[in-house]
Amino acid sequence: MNKIEIGFAKFRNQFNTIFPNNKKRLFSSAIVTAAGSGQRMGGVSKQLLTIGNKPCVLHSLLAFQLCREIDEIIIVAKADEISTMENICHENKITKLKAVVPGGNTRQESVSNGFLAVSKKSDLVAIHDAARPFIQPCHVTLLLNEARRYGASCAAKKMSDTVKRSGENGFILDTIPRDDLYTVQTPQVFKTDLYRASLAMAQKDGITVTDDCALAEHAGFSVKLCDLPILNLKITTESDLALANLLIKEKENA
Repeated sequence: MNKIEIGFAKFRNQFNTIFPNNKKRLFSSAIVTAAGSGQRMGGVSKQLLTIGNKPCVLHSLLAFQLCREIDEIIIVAKADEISTMENICHENKITKLKAVVPGGNTRQESVSNGFLAVSKKSDLVAIHDAARPFIQPCHVTLLLNEARRYGASCAAKKMSDTVKRSGENGFILDTIPRDDLYTVQTPQVFKTDLYRASLAMAQKDGITVTDDCALAEHAGFSVKLCDLPILNLKITTESDLALANLLIKEKENA
């Protein structure tokens, strides 16, 4: 996209925020990123670890499969795990699967690969890390509705801990007011044209980011933070895995 096209996308997003078309059903795509290297898990693929007798990735896939507003699912996987992902979807009746595509060298490249597989008729795109298995269909719906209204939305959690900034020697330098601080999670949902413009701007400027909200911010778009009423745990370490299995077990026994 050139500057004129990106400027038009911004104008259209602002117009739709002020004058939303609530009658039209929007075609919604989901990109599930499952191409991580799992370095902090000793090289084990987090997306295939078992949580509650299911592969971690399957929990997220089921949430999008059961969300009525989602029309298609694209999985971004490690090249040697593509067939594994396809088998998981087949065995568990993930009928919304459109494609499993290989990841890139960075998360940004991986999501970009997944975005290329999104249908041309897509209006909204939800991007979610497979390592966050506790998202539910109702939360996806909430984020889709907020993105429809504001152009972009993301799962987040308002910070409750006191935040300190350290100096070079490791001592406290100052205390950062936490009133407006959030930790950002996934899903992150965007109007498809808005995300396309954001991705084009990032590629043009040669920037690399670690989350998709930063792409939208760089292109000048605003993102609505949504504090979800769940522990949206990300599986990063062995202790995260143990906690996830404990939470699943408690839920099953409730």
